[in-house]
Amino acid sequence: MSIIRKSSNINDIPAYDKEYWWAKTPQERLTAALRLIRRAKAIYYSNPANPPLGNGGQVLKSDKPIQRRKR
Repeated sequence: MSIIRKSSNINDIPAYDKEYWWAKTPQERLTAALRLIRRAKAIYYSNPANPPLGNGGQVLKSDKPIQRRKR
């Protein structure tokens, strides 16, 4: 499986990744975006403290983050 990098700041993404992304067809880019959305929803749903998403709901961040162990 190839790595998909996501960032709201386009300057955080290296130039070779931008070239690779824009060399893909629109259908391939839509497929990759759908995979990202599905992965985000799976992570969101894995936390039982999060409320269910409404129809077409968007995952921005966890509603109730899982507490991590302190090292």
